[in-house]
Formats: sequence, structure tokens, C-alpha cells
Amino acid sequence: MAKKRTEHIIQKDEVEIGLFQLRLMFGDSWEEDIHLFTHSFFCDCGDENRELVNYKSYISSLNDVILKGWCSSCKTIAIKYIETGERAGIEKVSDRVRKLNKS
Repeated sequence: MAKKRTEHIIQKDEVEIGLFQLRLMFGDSWEEDIHLFTHSFFCDCGDENRELVNYKSYISSLNDVILKGWCSSCKTIAIKYIETGERAGIEKVSDRVRKLNKS
């Protein structure tokens, strides 16, 4: 089996965002959304009780959110890609967040 990377790759179009900005993007349901996303990601370990921990949040040029962290079970890197570009009004919030964080 191939060996997993030990460091995340940050793409040129990805901008790191904070918890407050993540909350702005997801709105009122942000806590439930983040709980769902951090408990539903792919990992080779197959542990049903795994969680994405110590993650950082990024926004892509497509207004999608990427959570890059570690699997709580096997301690390897893991990523959750969240397609948010289809949410109504998300482009205004994400464009503003991206501009603030690039400055």
C-alpha cells in the first residue's frame, strides 16, 4: 500500500480562513454542518468513530471550503472538501473573506 503524505499541500488558490469566517459562510447551521463534516471524511483506516482533528480551514477560488487536518484514529493527514459554491449568496461572503485574508 502507498504511504500517505505527512504534510498538507496548500494550493495557490486556497486562502486560510478562521472560525469566525467559517461561521459567516455557513450561517445559522454552521455548528451542525462542521460536526457533520468533521465526522464524515474518507480515511483508509476505516474506523467508524474517527474525527477530523486539528484542522485548518481554507477557501478555494470556487468558493468551496477545505478542511485540512488529521484523522483522530490513525493519526494521518485527512481532508474534507465541502462544495459550498451552490449556496445562495455564498459568493458575496466568500469574495469578501478572500479579499480580507489575502491582504
